[in-house]
Amino acid sequence: MLTSANATASPFETCPSKAYLFQANPVQVYGVNLVTGTTSLLQGDTGLNANINGVGFDFNGRYIYGYDTSNKQIVRLGEDFIAETISTTGLPTSHTFYVGDVYEDVYYLYRKGKGLFTIDVSPLAADSSATLVVNQVSTRAVVNLTDFAFHPSDGNLYGIDNGTGGLYSFDASNGQETYIGDTGELGTFGAGYFDVDGYYYVARNQDGQIYRIDLSPGNAANIAAGIVPAVKFADGPYSSQNDGARCANAPVIDEDSNIDFGDAPISYSTKLADNGPRHELDGVTWMGATAPDGDQDGLYSGLADDEVGLDDENGVGFVTSVEPGLDSIVRVNASTSGYLSAWIDWNQDGDFSDDGEQVFTDQLLEAGNNDLILTAALDADVGSTWSRFRFSQQTGLSYSGGSTSGEVEDHALTVTGTGLSVRYYPNATGYTTVAYEDNWPYTADYDMNDVVVRYRITEILRDGAVVKSKVDGYLGAVGASYHNGFALRFKGVNRSDIDTTTTRQIHNGSQLASSGLESISNEAIFVISEDTSVYKVEGCEYHRTLASCAQQEDVQLNFTLHINFLDGSDTSSLMSMPYDPFIFATPGYYHGEGYLQPGRAWEVHLPNYEPTEQFNAQLFAGLGVDVSDADSGVYFKTSGNLPWALMINDEWEWPTERTDLVVAYPQFATYAESAGDQAQNWFESQYATPGKCYVP
Repeated sequence: MLTSANATASPFETCPSKAYLFQANPVQVYGVNLVTGTTSLLQGDTGLNANINGVGFDFNGRYIYGYDTSNKQIVRLGEDFIAETISTTGLPTSHTFYVGDVYEDVYYLYRKGKGLFTIDVSPLAADSSATLVVNQVSTRAVVNLTDFAFHPSDGNLYGIDNGTGGLYSFDASNGQETYIGDTGELGTFGAGYFDVDGYYYVARNQDGQIYRIDLSPGNAANIAAGIVPAVKFADGPYSSQNDGARCANAPVIDEDSNIDFGDAPISYSTKLADNGPRHELDGVTWMGATAPDGDQDGLYSGLADDEVGLDDENGVGFVTSVEPGLDSIVRVNASTSGYLSAWIDWNQDGDFSDDGEQVFTDQLLEAGNNDLILTAALDADVGSTWSRFRFSQQTGLSYSGGSTSGEVEDHALTVTGTGLSVRYYPNATGYTTVAYEDNWPYTADYDMNDVVVRYRITEILRDGAVVKSKVDGYLGAVGASYHNGFALRFKGVNRSDIDTTTTRQIHNGSQLASSGLESISNEAIFVISEDTSVYKVEGCEYHRTLASCAQQEDVQLNFTLHINFLDGSDTSSLMSMPYDPFIFATPGYYHGEGYLQPGRAWEVHLPNYEPTEQFNAQLFAGLGVDVSDADSGVYFKTSGNLPWALMINDEWEWPTERTDLVVAYPQFATYAESAGDQAQNWFESQYATPGKCYVP
């Protein structure tokens, strides 16, 4: 028999709120705060060069019992987590155990296909060297478990089948299992714990995520109906060898709490029972001038955190008013660098779970004041509502659940808005397509796919005047050998009318350092891309124009442009949507014989749209087949009315590389020659030549 150096380890003084996690071989013992997921190494050397599994906490004797899988023996650990070997008789030697727990001085062990076994540990109270008897309660063991735990009040064991995610209860007297319901989660749940209220916590080996299942007496009706979802509760450490023990009679929060909770009304998942947001105070990460104090639980019904502790809810301030569809500035004061996520209940339904209600996601903050721009939902209800801001060293936080660092602040706010209206182009959900031939003033292959962009516009008006324009779009194709940029001109307003503080451009989810507002022009012109050719996929000569590349080419550029006009600026002369989309030659690149490197001075616009102030008017010199004439208002067309740019209010399928537009869509010739009077539906797919259009 192997015996550790400390054969009379001292028991735990109290029933601790921590959960204990046993990992690795040789085993290491961690303390886990189930509320936040924070872990700390408590013992790196238990005195045994072995793995300990199947652990359980004995409330009466206040020891942890476990099974030494390396030496096939029973051990117990006291408050110093040094293992001492327990003498036993009748312990099987043909197999090991990985599932165990202790209840009412009895240690239970389970092995699928082998049965349920019990060991009465009470003799150790009088004689620490007593030999304990191992009894086989049942040979029935059909559920694929890696841990189970005793419910603190009903006396049954509970565990999750790793193969199906099904929750089972087990009768401790005979090992009979009863299926309760599907938890909705799969994986190896190597550690399970209960708290005094009857909530069951399970840690998944593969990712360390901690889930909670409500098995409290108050949830009896759902349990009877098999409604037992495993709800993510916190993030813990992952390991291929996991087992857990905890004093099930303890609450999960210490009396001397170092956890910050929210204080929005109860419907916003504020209380711990509702998996409310909570952050373990790390002494480094918080919002505002002062570090937050600890809470016992979330506060609600108007009882603000400031009213029962320190005035620590001072890290978030709304600098400007919040109005539907418009941009506002929110100032967040951070104690250090970290990540902010935030939610606003736009529809005032008492939760943060609706689409669009997360307004910041893992926004990196620097120490000090951070001025952030948020866009209120277009359909936000006017009136009082609630917001939630969570600042942490962690990413991926939800509006509920635990965090190992930082602070949560809930703030009431008022959404205002009078005289506001919204209009769209082409509609609220669709896109218009603009397509360009970049060989102007020559038609060349006329495949009309050298630059293809799809976009839609949302205009917000106050008392009939445009106060904001939002452009959402993506780059559809680049079928050009030349380098071309793409831009939007807002004719009728100047760059001095733009609120540069809140105007911004976002590419693929990341805000750019510049909004794209062109500094060399007096007009308001926004450059979306200086060079669209950079989005060609490696291995493909062009981007989304060759059938041979269709299977490997996803959209490479999604963009959003938020344009805010200064208060008091006159937007009455702003041209109508869709504004003026155009391409230009990327500076520093060859763009055809006779032009060499024309750069920004070369442009192509939709037919009869005049060029911008940057265009070199000398290019209108009768070159090629262009018949532009400023005096008659004719621009970028041939004598046969063929344009170098098309706009189609549909998600149009453009021609494949080097396929003439008239070959791909034969009716386009009739449309052009009739100046648009005939064959007006020429672009519909039913009129396309099979195999001549690009299909992603």
